[in-house]
Amino acid sequence: MFQLQQLKISFENLASDAWAKIRKLLPIWGFPAILISLGLIFLVIQVAVTAGGASKPAKAYKPEWNRTANEAAGDTEQAVQAAAQPAALSSASSSAVLTIPTTTPVQGSTAVDSVASLSPGSAVPGPNAVFVFKCYGRAHGVGMCMDGVHYRAEAGQDYHQILNYYYTGITLSKIDDSMPVKVKGHDGAVRTMSMHDYLMKLQEEPNDSPMEELKCLYVAARTYVLSCRVRNKHQGYDVCSSGDCCQAFDENKSVANYPNNNAAVEATAGEIMTSEGQPIIAAYCGSCGGHTDNNEDVWGGSPISYLRGKPDSYCAQSPRFVATKEISTGDLSGRVGVGELKLVDLSDRTPGGRVRTAKFVGSSGTKNMTGKALAEMFGFRTPRIEYSFR
Repeated sequence: MFQLQQLKISFENLASDAWAKIRKLLPIWGFPAILISLGLIFLVIQVAVTAGGASKPAKAYKPEWNRTANEAAGDTEQAVQAAAQPAALSSASSSAVLTIPTTTPVQGSTAVDSVASLSPGSAVPGPNAVFVFKCYGRAHGVGMCMDGVHYRAEAGQDYHQILNYYYTGITLSKIDDSMPVKVKGHDGAVRTMSMHDYLMKLQEEPNDSPMEELKCLYVAARTYVLSCRVRNKHQGYDVCSSGDCCQAFDENKSVANYPNNNAAVEATAGEIMTSEGQPIIAAYCGSCGGHTDNNEDVWGGSPISYLRGKPDSYCAQSPRFVATKEISTGDLSGRVGVGELKLVDLSDRTPGGRVRTAKFVGSSGTKNMTGKALAEMFGFRTPRIEYSFR
Protein backbone atom coordinates (compact mmCIF):
# COMPACT_ATOMS: atom_id res chain seq x y z
CA MET A 1 0.00 0.00 0.00
CA PHE A 2 2.87 2.33 0.89
CA GLN A 3 4.43 1.74 -2.55
CA LEU A 4 1.17 2.61 -4.30
CA GLN A 5 0.94 5.88 -2.37
CA GLN A 6 4.53 6.75 -3.28
CA LEU A 7 3.82 5.94 -6.95
CA LYS A 8 0.75 8.20 -6.87
CA ILE A 9 2.71 11.08 -5.35
CA SER A 10 5.46 10.67 -7.95
CA PHE A 11 2.92 10.72 -10.79
CA GLU A 12 1.25 13.86 -9.44
CA ASN A 13 4.59 15.61 -9.11
CA LEU A 14 5.53 14.60 -12.65
CA ALA A 15 2.22 15.92 -14.03
CA SER A 16 2.60 19.16 -12.10
CA ASP A 17 6.11 19.72 -13.43
CA ALA A 18 4.99 18.99 -16.99
CA TRP A 19 2.07 21.42 -16.71
CA ALA A 20 4.37 24.15 -15.39
CA LYS A 21 6.75 23.67 -18.32
CA ILE A 22 3.89 23.80 -20.82
CA ARG A 23 2.64 27.05 -19.31
CA LYS A 24 6.06 28.60 -19.75
CA LEU A 25 6.37 27.43 -23.35
CA LEU A 26 2.87 28.55 -24.56
CA PRO A 27 1.70 32.18 -24.80
CA ILE A 28 -1.41 33.11 -22.86
CA TRP A 29 -3.66 32.76 -25.90
CA GLY A 30 -2.52 29.19 -26.40
CA PHE A 31 -4.63 27.80 -23.57
CA PRO A 32 -8.01 28.84 -25.03
CA ALA A 33 -6.84 27.45 -28.36
CA ILE A 34 -6.13 24.08 -26.76
CA LEU A 35 -9.51 24.01 -25.08
CA ILE A 36 -11.30 24.99 -28.30
CA SER A 37 -9.38 22.31 -30.26
CA LEU A 38 -10.33 19.65 -27.74
CA GLY A 39 -13.95 20.78 -27.91
CA LEU A 40 -13.97 20.57 -31.72
CA ILE A 41 -12.45 17.09 -31.65
CA PHE A 42 -15.14 15.99 -29.22
CA LEU A 43 -17.87 17.52 -31.45
CA VAL A 44 -16.58 15.76 -34.58
CA ILE A 45 -16.58 12.44 -32.75
CA GLN A 46 -20.15 13.02 -31.60
CA VAL A 47 -21.34 13.89 -35.14
CA ALA A 48 -19.66 10.80 -36.57
CA VAL A 49 -21.27 8.57 -33.97
CA THR A 50 -24.69 10.15 -34.55
CA ALA A 51 -24.43 9.76 -38.34
CA GLY A 52 -23.93 6.06 -37.88
CA GLY A 53 -27.30 5.72 -36.17
CA ALA A 54 -30.82 5.98 -37.48
CA SER A 55 -31.52 9.18 -39.44
CA LYS A 56 -34.77 11.11 -39.38
CA PRO A 57 -36.30 12.09 -42.74
CA ALA A 58 -36.96 15.77 -43.35
CA LYS A 59 -40.53 14.97 -44.38
CA ALA A 60 -42.79 11.96 -44.41
CA TYR A 61 -41.95 9.35 -47.01
CA LYS A 62 -44.69 8.21 -49.34
CA PRO A 63 -44.37 4.61 -50.59
CA GLU A 64 -46.08 5.46 -53.88
CA TRP A 65 -43.09 7.61 -54.92
CA ASN A 66 -41.22 4.45 -55.91
CA ARG A 67 -44.01 2.64 -57.67
CA THR A 68 -43.54 1.45 -61.25
CA ALA A 69 -45.64 2.62 -64.18
CA ASN A 70 -47.33 -0.79 -64.39
CA GLU A 71 -48.30 -0.72 -60.72
CA ALA A 72 -49.68 2.79 -61.18
CA ALA A 73 -51.74 1.73 -64.20
CA GLY A 74 -53.16 -1.21 -62.27
CA ASP A 75 -54.16 0.98 -59.36
CA THR A 76 -55.85 3.46 -61.68
CA GLU A 77 -57.87 0.72 -63.35
CA GLN A 78 -59.04 -0.41 -59.91
CA ALA A 79 -59.87 3.19 -58.98
CA VAL A 80 -61.95 3.63 -62.15
CA GLN A 81 -63.87 0.45 -61.36
CA ALA A 82 -64.40 1.63 -57.80
CA ALA A 83 -65.75 4.93 -59.10
CA ALA A 84 -68.78 3.11 -60.47
CA GLN A 85 -69.67 2.11 -56.90
CA PRO A 86 -70.40 5.23 -54.77
CA ALA A 87 -70.27 3.27 -51.52
CA ALA A 88 -66.66 2.26 -52.16
CA LEU A 89 -65.59 5.80 -53.04
CA SER A 90 -66.03 7.11 -49.51
CA SER A 91 -63.32 4.77 -48.29
CA ALA A 92 -60.67 6.08 -50.71
CA SER A 93 -57.40 6.65 -48.87
CA SER A 94 -53.94 8.02 -49.59
CA SER A 95 -52.68 4.49 -50.28
CA ALA A 96 -54.36 4.74 -53.71
CA VAL A 97 -52.56 7.96 -54.66
CA LEU A 98 -50.35 7.74 -57.75
CA THR A 99 -47.45 10.04 -58.52
CA ILE A 100 -44.81 10.53 -61.19
CA PRO A 101 -42.54 7.48 -61.53
CA THR A 102 -38.87 8.43 -61.68
CA THR A 103 -37.29 8.66 -65.13
CA THR A 104 -33.63 8.66 -66.01
CA PRO A 105 -32.32 12.24 -66.23
CA VAL A 106 -30.56 13.28 -69.43
CA GLN A 107 -27.59 15.64 -69.13
CA GLY A 108 -28.72 16.82 -65.74
CA SER A 109 -32.31 17.44 -66.80
CA THR A 110 -35.51 16.11 -65.28
CA ALA A 111 -36.78 14.43 -68.42
CA VAL A 112 -40.32 13.15 -68.82
CA ASP A 113 -39.87 11.73 -72.28
CA SER A 114 -42.08 8.65 -72.30
CA VAL A 115 -45.81 8.16 -72.04
CA ALA A 116 -45.31 5.45 -69.39
CA SER A 117 -43.66 7.99 -67.11
CA LEU A 118 -46.81 10.12 -66.94
CA SER A 119 -49.21 9.44 -64.09
CA PRO A 120 -52.60 8.18 -65.35
CA GLY A 121 -54.43 9.70 -62.38
CA SER A 122 -55.88 8.30 -59.19
CA ALA A 123 -58.51 8.32 -56.51
CA VAL A 124 -58.55 11.51 -54.45
CA PRO A 125 -57.11 10.82 -50.96
CA GLY A 126 -59.55 13.13 -49.21
CA PRO A 127 -61.39 16.48 -49.28
CA ASN A 128 -58.37 18.35 -47.91
CA ALA A 129 -55.93 17.10 -50.53
CA VAL A 130 -54.15 19.64 -52.73
CA PHE A 131 -53.63 18.78 -56.39
CA VAL A 132 -50.30 19.66 -58.00
CA PHE A 133 -50.89 19.74 -61.75
CA LYS A 134 -47.87 19.81 -64.05
CA CYS A 135 -47.86 20.67 -67.74
CA TYR A 136 -44.91 19.68 -69.91
CA GLY A 137 -44.10 21.78 -72.97
CA ARG A 138 -46.28 24.17 -74.93
CA ALA A 139 -48.10 24.29 -78.30
CA HIS A 140 -49.25 21.33 -80.39
CA GLY A 141 -46.19 19.07 -80.11
CA VAL A 142 -46.18 17.84 -83.73
CA GLY A 143 -43.00 17.74 -85.81
CA MET A 144 -39.87 19.57 -84.74
CA CYS A 145 -39.47 20.71 -81.12
CA MET A 146 -37.55 24.01 -81.10
CA ASP A 147 -36.45 23.70 -77.48
CA GLY A 148 -35.13 20.25 -78.29
CA VAL A 149 -33.43 21.62 -81.41
CA HIS A 150 -31.75 24.33 -79.33
CA TYR A 151 -30.14 21.91 -76.88
CA ARG A 152 -29.29 19.37 -79.56
CA ALA A 153 -27.43 22.14 -81.38
CA GLU A 154 -25.63 23.11 -78.18
CA ALA A 155 -24.68 19.45 -77.74
CA GLY A 156 -22.94 19.47 -81.14
CA GLN A 157 -25.51 17.90 -83.46
CA ASP A 158 -25.62 19.42 -86.95
CA TYR A 159 -28.83 20.53 -88.59
CA HIS A 160 -29.11 17.54 -90.92
CA GLN A 161 -28.92 15.14 -87.96
CA ILE A 162 -31.54 17.13 -86.11
CA LEU A 163 -33.98 17.39 -89.03
CA ASN A 164 -33.70 13.67 -89.73
CA TYR A 165 -34.53 12.89 -86.12
CA TYR A 166 -37.75 14.90 -85.93
CA TYR A 167 -39.03 14.17 -89.45
CA THR A 168 -39.15 10.45 -90.24
CA GLY A 169 -37.86 9.20 -93.61
CA ILE A 170 -37.39 12.56 -95.32
CA THR A 171 -35.21 13.44 -98.32
CA LEU A 172 -33.24 16.69 -98.50
CA SER A 173 -33.75 18.47 -101.83
CA LYS A 174 -32.94 21.85 -103.42
CA ILE A 175 -34.96 24.68 -104.90
CA ASP A 176 -34.07 28.14 -106.21
CA ASP A 177 -34.46 30.77 -103.46
CA SER A 178 -35.21 33.42 -106.06
CA MET A 179 -38.61 31.81 -106.73
CA PRO A 180 -41.53 34.20 -106.00
CA VAL A 181 -43.70 33.80 -102.91
CA LYS A 182 -46.97 35.58 -102.17
CA VAL A 183 -47.07 36.71 -98.55
CA LYS A 184 -50.00 38.26 -96.65
CA GLY A 185 -48.53 40.73 -94.14
CA HIS A 186 -49.81 42.06 -90.83
CA ASP A 187 -51.33 45.00 -92.68
CA GLY A 188 -53.43 42.68 -94.84
CA ALA A 189 -51.52 43.50 -98.02
CA VAL A 190 -50.31 40.63 -100.20
CA ARG A 191 -46.74 41.11 -101.37
CA THR A 192 -44.81 39.09 -103.88
CA MET A 193 -41.16 38.59 -102.93
CA SER A 194 -38.45 36.02 -103.39
CA MET A 195 -38.26 33.05 -101.04
CA HIS A 196 -34.91 34.45 -99.88
CA ASP A 197 -36.39 37.81 -98.90
CA TYR A 198 -39.36 36.15 -97.20
CA LEU A 199 -37.05 34.08 -94.99
CA MET A 200 -34.99 37.14 -94.12
CA LYS A 201 -38.07 38.74 -92.56
CA LEU A 202 -39.16 35.80 -90.43
CA GLN A 203 -39.32 36.46 -86.69
CA GLU A 204 -39.27 32.91 -85.36
CA GLU A 205 -36.04 32.53 -83.33
CA PRO A 206 -33.70 35.02 -81.56
CA ASN A 207 -30.51 36.09 -83.29
CA ASP A 208 -28.34 34.62 -80.51
CA SER A 209 -29.65 31.09 -81.13
CA PRO A 210 -27.06 28.41 -82.04
CA MET A 211 -26.31 28.40 -85.75
CA GLU A 212 -27.40 24.77 -86.25
CA GLU A 213 -30.73 25.62 -84.64
CA LEU A 214 -31.25 28.53 -87.05
CA LYS A 215 -30.36 26.33 -89.99
CA CYS A 216 -33.04 23.84 -88.93
CA LEU A 217 -35.54 26.67 -88.68
CA TYR A 218 -34.93 28.03 -92.17
CA VAL A 219 -34.96 24.63 -93.87
CA ALA A 220 -38.29 23.91 -92.17
CA ALA A 221 -39.69 27.37 -92.91
CA ARG A 222 -38.75 27.21 -96.57
CA THR A 223 -40.30 23.75 -96.83
CA TYR A 224 -43.48 24.80 -95.04
CA VAL A 225 -44.14 27.66 -97.49
CA LEU A 226 -43.99 25.26 -100.41
CA SER A 227 -46.25 22.76 -98.65
CA CYS A 228 -48.85 25.50 -98.14
CA ARG A 229 -48.73 26.23 -101.86
CA VAL A 230 -49.01 22.55 -102.84
CA ARG A 231 -51.99 22.04 -100.46
CA ASN A 232 -53.73 25.28 -101.53
CA LYS A 233 -53.98 26.19 -97.88
CA HIS A 234 -54.78 29.82 -98.69
CA GLN A 235 -56.60 31.56 -101.49
CA GLY A 236 -54.80 34.46 -103.16
CA TYR A 237 -51.48 34.01 -101.35
CA ASP A 238 -49.05 31.26 -100.33
CA VAL A 239 -48.36 32.04 -96.70
CA CYS A 240 -49.51 34.51 -94.04
CA SER A 241 -47.70 36.39 -91.28
CA SER A 242 -49.46 34.73 -88.33
CA GLY A 243 -47.40 32.40 -86.19
CA ASP A 244 -50.63 30.65 -85.18
CA CYS A 245 -51.57 29.84 -88.76
CA CYS A 246 -48.29 29.79 -90.66
CA GLN A 247 -45.03 31.44 -89.58
CA ALA A 248 -44.24 34.68 -87.76
CA PHE A 249 -43.38 37.14 -90.53
CA ASP A 250 -42.76 40.89 -90.13
CA GLU A 251 -42.64 43.02 -93.26
CA ASN A 252 -41.05 45.81 -91.17
CA LYS A 253 -38.26 43.72 -89.66
CA SER A 254 -34.82 45.37 -89.67
CA VAL A 255 -32.86 42.60 -91.37
CA ALA A 256 -29.48 44.17 -90.58
CA ASN A 257 -30.08 43.54 -86.85
CA TYR A 258 -30.19 39.76 -87.35
CA PRO A 259 -26.81 38.75 -88.80
CA ASN A 260 -26.91 35.17 -87.49
CA ASN A 261 -30.39 34.56 -88.88
CA ASN A 262 -29.25 35.99 -92.22
CA ALA A 263 -26.18 33.74 -92.23
CA ALA A 264 -28.38 30.68 -91.59
CA VAL A 265 -30.61 31.58 -94.55
CA GLU A 266 -27.53 31.81 -96.78
CA ALA A 267 -25.94 28.63 -95.38
CA THR A 268 -29.05 26.57 -96.17
CA ALA A 269 -29.82 28.26 -99.50
CA GLY A 270 -32.53 26.35 -101.35
CA GLU A 271 -32.65 23.38 -98.96
CA ILE A 272 -36.05 21.79 -98.37
CA MET A 273 -37.35 18.46 -97.05
CA THR A 274 -39.43 16.21 -99.25
CA SER A 275 -41.30 12.94 -98.98
CA GLU A 276 -42.34 11.03 -102.09
CA GLY A 277 -41.20 13.99 -104.16
CA GLN A 278 -43.37 16.57 -102.39
CA PRO A 279 -42.40 19.21 -99.80
CA ILE A 280 -43.37 17.99 -96.36
CA ILE A 281 -45.67 19.80 -93.94
CA ALA A 282 -42.72 20.90 -91.81
CA ALA A 283 -44.63 21.52 -88.61
CA TYR A 284 -42.70 22.70 -85.58
CA CYS A 285 -43.55 23.87 -82.08
CA GLY A 286 -41.96 25.70 -79.16
CA SER A 287 -41.60 22.66 -76.89
CA CYS A 288 -42.93 19.13 -77.10
CA GLY A 289 -42.61 18.61 -73.33
CA GLY A 290 -40.54 15.46 -73.67
CA HIS A 291 -42.34 13.71 -76.54
CA THR A 292 -43.63 14.80 -79.94
CA ASP A 293 -46.90 13.35 -81.22
CA ASN A 294 -48.37 11.81 -84.34
CA ASN A 295 -50.24 14.29 -86.52
CA GLU A 296 -53.51 12.33 -86.48
CA ASP A 297 -53.56 12.17 -82.68
CA VAL A 298 -53.39 15.96 -82.38
CA TRP A 299 -55.08 17.28 -85.50
CA GLY A 300 -57.08 14.28 -86.72
CA GLY A 301 -57.04 13.10 -90.32
CA SER A 302 -54.89 10.39 -91.84
CA PRO A 303 -51.45 9.51 -90.51
CA ILE A 304 -48.56 11.27 -92.26
CA SER A 305 -45.45 9.13 -92.49
CA TYR A 306 -42.91 11.82 -91.56
CA LEU A 307 -44.90 13.30 -88.65
CA ARG A 308 -44.41 10.46 -86.19
CA GLY A 309 -44.11 10.99 -82.45
CA LYS A 310 -40.61 10.78 -80.98
CA PRO A 311 -39.23 10.91 -77.42
CA ASP A 312 -37.21 14.07 -76.89
CA SER A 313 -35.41 14.54 -73.59
CA TYR A 314 -33.31 17.46 -74.86
CA CYS A 315 -36.18 19.92 -74.48
CA ALA A 316 -36.31 19.08 -70.76
CA GLN A 317 -33.24 21.29 -70.35
CA SER A 318 -35.31 24.36 -71.16
CA PRO A 319 -36.40 26.60 -68.27
CA ARG A 320 -39.82 26.64 -69.95
CA PHE A 321 -40.13 22.85 -69.90
CA VAL A 322 -42.68 22.52 -67.09
CA ALA A 323 -45.43 24.74 -65.64
CA THR A 324 -47.08 23.96 -62.31
CA LYS A 325 -50.49 24.82 -60.87
CA GLU A 326 -51.78 23.89 -57.41
CA ILE A 327 -55.47 23.73 -56.58
CA SER A 328 -57.42 22.43 -53.59
CA THR A 329 -59.82 19.53 -53.96
CA GLY A 330 -62.69 21.82 -53.02
CA ASP A 331 -61.84 24.39 -55.69
CA LEU A 332 -61.41 21.74 -58.38
CA SER A 333 -64.69 20.09 -57.36
CA GLY A 334 -66.44 23.43 -57.73
CA ARG A 335 -65.00 23.98 -61.20
CA VAL A 336 -65.96 20.60 -62.62
CA GLY A 337 -69.32 20.38 -60.83
CA VAL A 338 -69.50 16.73 -59.81
CA GLY A 339 -70.01 17.17 -56.08
CA GLU A 340 -67.32 15.90 -53.74
CA LEU A 341 -64.47 14.86 -56.03
CA LYS A 342 -63.47 11.21 -55.73
CA LEU A 343 -61.40 10.38 -58.81
CA VAL A 344 -59.52 12.13 -61.60
CA ASP A 345 -58.56 9.83 -64.47
CA LEU A 346 -56.04 11.05 -67.09
CA SER A 347 -55.30 7.65 -68.61
CA ASP A 348 -56.85 8.48 -72.00
CA ARG A 349 -53.77 9.91 -73.73
CA THR A 350 -52.26 10.19 -77.18
CA PRO A 351 -49.16 8.08 -77.89
CA GLY A 352 -47.13 11.21 -77.12
CA GLY A 353 -48.73 11.62 -73.69
CA ARG A 354 -51.24 14.41 -74.30
CA VAL A 355 -54.55 14.02 -72.50
CA ARG A 356 -57.39 13.26 -74.88
CA THR A 357 -60.16 13.10 -72.30
CA ALA A 358 -60.02 13.79 -68.56
CA LYS A 359 -62.58 11.99 -66.43
CA PHE A 360 -63.84 13.47 -63.16
CA VAL A 361 -65.91 11.30 -60.82
CA GLY A 362 -67.67 12.81 -57.82
CA SER A 363 -70.45 12.15 -55.35
CA SER A 364 -73.05 13.56 -57.74
CA GLY A 365 -71.89 12.10 -61.03
CA THR A 366 -69.22 11.89 -63.71
CA LYS A 367 -67.96 14.51 -66.14
CA ASN A 368 -65.62 14.19 -69.12
CA MET A 369 -63.49 17.06 -70.32
CA THR A 370 -61.19 17.30 -73.35
CA GLY A 371 -57.48 17.62 -72.71
CA LYS A 372 -57.57 21.00 -74.43
CA ALA A 373 -60.29 22.23 -72.06
CA LEU A 374 -58.32 20.91 -69.08
CA ALA A 375 -55.24 22.83 -70.22
CA GLU A 376 -57.27 26.02 -70.70
CA MET A 377 -58.77 25.68 -67.23
CA PHE A 378 -55.28 25.93 -65.70
CA GLY A 379 -53.82 28.35 -68.24
CA PHE A 380 -51.54 25.67 -69.67
CA ARG A 381 -50.46 25.76 -73.33
CA THR A 382 -50.67 22.04 -74.06
CA PRO A 383 -52.56 19.04 -72.66
CA ARG A 384 -49.43 17.03 -71.77
CA ILE A 385 -50.55 17.13 -68.16
CA GLU A 386 -50.36 15.00 -65.04
CA TYR A 387 -50.83 15.54 -61.33
CA SER A 388 -49.83 14.38 -57.86
CA PHE A 389 -50.92 15.42 -54.39
CA ARG A 390 -49.32 17.23 -51.51
